[in-house]
Amino acid sequence: STDTIEAARGEDTTVRRLIVRLIIVGLGVWLTLALYLFVWPGQDHPRHAAAIIVLSGDAEHRFPRALALARAGVAPVLVVSDGARSSWPPASRLCAHPSGHRFRVICSRPAPYSTRGEARGALALAERNHWRSLLVVTSTYHVYRARMLFKRCLDGRARVYATGTSASLKWLPVNMAGETIKL
Repeated sequence: STDTIEAARGEDTTVRRLIVRLIIVGLGVWLTLALYLFVWPGQDHPRHAAAIIVLSGDAEHRFPRALALARAGVAPVLVVSDGARSSWPPASRLCAHPSGHRFRVICSRPAPYSTRGEARGALALAERNHWRSLLVVTSTYHVYRARMLFKRCLDGRARVYATGTSASLKWLPVNMAGETIKL
């Protein structure tokens, strides 16, 4: 009877160890993939595109990068997703006064309010304006998923380039987990 109890405890311990090992291996695989997809994704650096689209969110990093690219002449058009919102002052100022720049400014509000909505809006603009290439500016952790959604939505109608900006490292684990869930 005690031999049976000890054998059961041994099996229970073995099963627990196996489960713990599987969890550790799973986390290791996820972390490796997450680093590849969200920390060091492939980024594009085109010299020219028909339009630059800056995705909403992370106004501190995304908008200045997109504005610098437009001022450098990478594209004749800058599309600001949700640029008129009041919590994004530089973008809302640009959207309120879109003329007087070396590039055309288009401000749009995605529907639905998501990356998928931004991609659908980009498709409509690309078709209306006959754009053959788009440079999507977003945060580095978002490049992989944004590129995937834009390519899927545009379906070869326009070439999609994506470039990222640095974001706060303190939010990186949250952003990696969130992007994984959204894939």
